[in-house]
Amino acid sequence: MTIDGKDVYTEWGCKLLEGSFDDLLKYPKRKAVKYNNWAEADGIDPDLSVVEFEPKTVKLKFLMKAETLEQFWSGYRKFVADLSAPGYREFNLIAGMTNRLRFNAGSSHEQPVPFNAGENVSVFELSFVEDNHAIYPATPAGGIGLRGQYAINGIDFADFGIGSDDNQEDILKYPAVKAPFTDGRTVDLSTIKTQHREIKLSLWMLAGSVEEFLNNYRAFFSQISGVGNQELYIKTLDGIIQVYYTDCPSFSVEVWLENRIGARFTISVVAPVVSWIDAGGDVRYRVLKDPDLGLLADEQGRIIVFN
Repeated sequence: MTIDGKDVYTEWGCKLLEGSFDDLLKYPKRKAVKYNNWAEADGIDPDLSVVEFEPKTVKLKFLMKAETLEQFWSGYRKFVADLSAPGYREFNLIAGMTNRLRFNAGSSHEQPVPFNAGENVSVFELSFVEDNHAIYPATPAGGIGLRGQYAINGIDFADFGIGSDDNQEDILKYPAVKAPFTDGRTVDLSTIKTQHREIKLSLWMLAGSVEEFLNNYRAFFSQISGVGNQELYIKTLDGIIQVYYTDCPSFSVEVWLENRIGARFTISVVAPVVSWIDAGGDVRYRVLKDPDLGLLADEQGRIIVFN
């Protein structure tokens, strides 16, 4: 692990603590998308010609030790001074991944405590900002056996080593309807139009090596966050919907070993038009026919009684 080409432990006597990879790998939030919201049309008409990301805060936790308190504070001040110098620092904390970060603040600090004889230890957290997120297009190179739940642009999530939690109630929620036309005295309900929908997907990712993990991570996010609408297949709906990426609200590394990587994360996408429902058309019911009583319906096919 290096910062500006210098080994973190050799140069400053620090070790990066578990949990620091979460912020490094959490994909940045997309800048607000401009769109038109026509009252007479379902959903929104977004401008997806450009993809830009907001600056991302990265909090890193370090452990530092020294023989004496004087040596500890001297090393700590040097470390912070070096990292807060003008310009960007180049962090190589994950093999094959480089982050250009600028110092933001010292977030938290624990007073040095004696650990062993002649050894003082402290844990502290420093905050950095990544202004320009680099995109690395890649081809998925790994996979898992659980297939068919989701696909992005025709590529099964399993090809990226990604699976999903079973909870999909968020997908099936009915969208809100747009405010109806009114002249201040009467409300026109002859036409009903629906709003766009934000959908959150709760996912997990597995890989057999750091190299495989980074490749599939880059391949997945370059697909989901590309220019324009992306085609998201959802097995629950048995169909494809048009979506665009907005955020990765959470990212947590669960396992980080040389031959096994596991992470959980959430992504948010927006469906500009909720195409899998019909707000104002005919409603069709799929039911099981009772072998004895059958299915009773009126002349328009609307169900009256069923058993």
